[in-house]
Amino acid sequence: MGMTPLEGLVMGTRAGDLDPGILLFLLRSGMDPSQLEGLLENNSGLRGLTGSSDMRDVQQSAERGNESAQLALDIAAYRLAKYIGAYHVAIGGAQCLVFTAGIGENSHQFRANVVARLGALGVFVDELSNIAKSHETRIISTTDSAFPVIVVPTDEEQAIAEATARMLSLSWVGTD
Repeated sequence: MGMTPLEGLVMGTRAGDLDPGILLFLLRSGMDPSQLEGLLENNSGLRGLTGSSDMRDVQQSAERGNESAQLALDIAAYRLAKYIGAYHVAIGGAQCLVFTAGIGENSHQFRANVVARLGALGVFVDELSNIAKSHETRIISTTDSAFPVIVVPTDEEQAIAEATARMLSLSWVGTD
């Protein structure tokens, strides 16, 4: 992210990266800064493309043949693949690609859509491994993939509980 959470990937209500000229166009078209902020923060991204900010709803709609929903998924996959490519170059070569949480953990279709765009990096997903459901960390790439593609299940509630317990134990140290 940049100065705000507006930069980056397409999100539920935020567009992510966009051409700054769009902002000037909207302001010159009569939108005031407050309206523009509302549009950028709350009514762009998946919501702006499909009417829903929930990726699960968008995916289900795409599966039912909704072309706007499929376009939104394709845009999100394209943008993620573009970032993966950029970071691959920026760090001098990735060691692995990890999908986790929400759609990364639960949507084999989205993972396949993203990785299909990474062929130039030599990254490939094994279709059967990708489709297989599991609550375990697993490799879903082919054996000839340039680096492994991994799915890591998350337990955000457990992570929050552990961090809270650590903080509470630290705050009690030295108090009588």
